Amino acid sequence: MKRSLNLDLLEFHVREATQELYLLQDAIQYAKDGTRREGAVGDGPVHWPLREGAIAASIEHAYHHLNFAWNGRFKTMQEADAQFNRNEKFPRPHGAVGWFAKFWPRSLIRKRQRKRSASEAQMT
Repeated sequence: MKRSLNLDLLEFHVREATQELYLLQDAIQYAKDGTRREGAVGDGPVHWPLREGAIAASIEHAYHHLNFAWNGRFKTMQEADAQFNRNEKFPRPHGAVGWFAKFWPRSLIRKRQRKRSASEAQMT
């Protein structure tokens, strides 16, 4: 049986991730030269200090929404909310390479490979 995509969930989380990335882009532009791109979010100047912690929080927030969109793509809103912590994690790899493996930090990929090897060794 073919599962259907939850387009409302996908749209919401992709929109939220996009908005977060636009805010980050606005802050970067403002930090570079004090200007704002046309159509920037908000009316006033960007007062967000562009520091590493703020950048990390912004990127983490965007990842949360992208991961949630992917992991919840076939779930109802109620199912997705009930599995909130599970849905915001990096997508599970499918096959040897994985869906998004080329975008993941190499340390995370090595950690997953070590876990898989250890569990396989315990089975034998």
